Amino acid sequence: MKKKILVSLLVLIAMVSVIGYTHASLINKISSYQPQQNLEAPIEIPDAGITTYIDETQIEKPKLVLFYVDWCGYCRRFMPIFGEFAQKYNEKYDFVAVNCDNPENKEWVEKYHIKGFPSLFIVDNNFNHSFATHMAAVGDKNILKEELDKYLAFRETIVKK
Repeated sequence: MKKKILVSLLVLIAMVSVIGYTHASLINKISSYQPQQNLEAPIEIPDAGITTYIDETQIEKPKLVLFYVDWCGYCRRFMPIFGEFAQKYNEKYDFVAVNCDNPENKEWVEKYHIKGFPSLFIVDNNFNHSFATHMAAVGDKNILKEELDKYLAFRETIVKK
């Protein structure tokens, strides 16, 4: 009986030691973690005809407006995709990237009620309306393509009437 208790105590001590060591090494990894990206550096906007302001006087094409901030990792990952779409859809959409941390853009951030980043809107001054795209469009190229094509088909229907 005493042997069983002694063995049980030794097993318990060994388990506590392993858990303590694992916990200490995990805390050490967390405290020494350095993000891979420099979130302080400005996001580089691809050279694909993307503007940084919303021109409300232009009404020929709808705009795909990306609201972003430099410190957002999702925004950093999405910007190259935004550039790809700017090249593919440059005949059908104007592409605008609005930095929400820039005080000059405060009016746009408030107008579109931007609360999270990145936020993607289709703005059509020709019909005086705008709407947010499906949130998954920021993470999935197929959904973004579907959203853009769907709006173009909708817009074409309105123009024909």
